[in-house]
Amino acid sequence: MDAEEFLEKYAAGGRQFTKNRQGIDLKGADLSEIDLSNANWYGANLSEATLTRAKLNNTSLSRASLTNANLSGIEGSSINLSWTDLNGADLSWSILNSANLNYANLEQANLTGVNLSSAKLIYANLDTAILSGANLSGADLTYGFLS
Repeated sequence: MDAEEFLEKYAAGGRQFTKNRQGIDLKGADLSEIDLSNANWYGANLSEATLTRAKLNNTSLSRASLTNANLSGIEGSSINLSWTDLNGADLSWSILNSANLNYANLEQANLTGVNLSSAKLIYANLDTAILSGANLSGADLTYGFLS
């Protein structure tokens, strides 16, 4: 299924997409409340996309581009966001406990109220990220970049 077919199914009311869509380009798409739980979207382009209140539990978005994406209020327990570009993304009030954010770029990301308990943020770039009210209990920030 290509991006056009995917967006047609979404527009028709489909919300649960658990199949793999590696490298799909959905830049700027509105995918609010989508369910991608357990799916593999390695290398997807979701820059400037809207995924508010999406279900992304156990989803792999490794090496994806999510620059300036709206991911507020997502459910992402055990999500894989390693090597993902989240520069300027809004992840406010999201649940990302036990997430893998190793080597992720979270520069200028809004992490207000986000639950990152037990998350892995090894070598993550959190430069100028907004961390107000974020829960980082048990998170691994080894070699993470904060300023």
